[in-house]
Amino acid sequence: MTARVRTYVDARLVLPGRIERGWLRTEGGLVTAVGPGAPGSGDQGELVPLDDNYLLPGLVDMHCHGGGGASMYSGDPDDVRRAARAHRDRGTTAMLGSVATVEPDAMLAAVRAVRDAVLDPDVPNLVGVHLEGPFLAASHRGAQTLAALRAPDTRIMDDLLDAASGVPVVMTIAPELDGATELIRDFAGRCLFAVGHTSATHAQVVAAVEAGARHVTHLFNAMPPLHHRDPGPVAAALSDSRLTFEIVGDGHHVLAPALDVAVRAGRDRTVLVTDAMAAAGLGDGRYTFADRTVDVVDGVARLAGTDRIAGSTAFLVDCVRNAVDASGADLVDAVRMASSTPARALSLRGRGALAAGARADLLVLDDSLQPVAVVVGGEDVECAADAARSEAVLGGRDRPGDVVASSADDPGSR
Repeated sequence: MTARVRTYVDARLVLPGRIERGWLRTEGGLVTAVGPGAPGSGDQGELVPLDDNYLLPGLVDMHCHGGGGASMYSGDPDDVRRAARAHRDRGTTAMLGSVATVEPDAMLAAVRAVRDAVLDPDVPNLVGVHLEGPFLAASHRGAQTLAALRAPDTRIMDDLLDAASGVPVVMTIAPELDGATELIRDFAGRCLFAVGHTSATHAQVVAAVEAGARHVTHLFNAMPPLHHRDPGPVAAALSDSRLTFEIVGDGHHVLAPALDVAVRAGRDRTVLVTDAMAAAGLGDGRYTFADRTVDVVDGVARLAGTDRIAGSTAFLVDCVRNAVDASGADLVDAVRMASSTPARALSLRGRGALAAGARADLLVLDDSLQPVAVVVGGEDVECAADAARSEAVLGGRDRPGDVVASSADDPGSR
């Protein structure tokens, strides 16, 4: 079977360092060519006019616990698929399924369920597991279950990695715990360690980095604030070029001035994440998922009866839009923080870029940075933000009254 060739034209391409009007061609699930202006002669395949909308790489979320009414760590693979689909349909074309700290048997079951979904070809945007614990500081546990926290333990670590069965794994760990640095050193070849939920000193974070840690989970949140005589993990993250670091981009976890400080300190190391929980996309209300009940009020999720934020209700495209609209970030920077930087941190080759040879994971945004269309591995998916506009852009062009550009048409004449 001949692979379908598509050429997207009249797009504002969001490329490294610039936005450029141009075109992009895909074939067999890959980007095969990209260029400025209009494509030249040759086989363009199916021409897809994007009407001057933004075309950017699919987004990559390193930290997501659920969405669309389903939790990533319930232990039910169907829940994992449902949550991944909710994020996929809003432009997140690669993501980790984040497993919160729950009792050991439940955590192992949750890891297996995420692994099964990663290996399911019907869940193309789920690429690995994020273990948020159980080796976390009780003093900075946030919404994590206190009774399920554990001291660093090689047997538990082996069990969790075995449950993941070879899919990529990120583990959040508090490096000040006894045995944490040794655990990082022993297992750094099998997973990506991230510093988080921690009361560590600056020196303890540096020791963890020397042992192999290379990432920081939701910078500023669940850790001591920056202090000039006790710089702690924030200073380590902002000053050590070996570390990438997450910012929960919902506008509630981290306010705009702090985001600006982080971006200025590490423009190519900042990673926007959702830290989304199951209520993402559901609206305000009280919800019970997995091991917790949350109240969502004005879009902010808190553990019921407390003021503790329990993840976000955002999708990654919302974080990109918030970074631009509320924080004043450049769109190119915001897209990089939600695509190529996390893809690099996770060693996901061919993701998070508009370049020849990259996977054809694409997101189309309008002037308001709202999703118009989503493509995963060269295949259209229904865009949850506006299904009607998605169909108008990527599908149904052969209906009566529609204008269809064939491979013989001159795209520059429109």
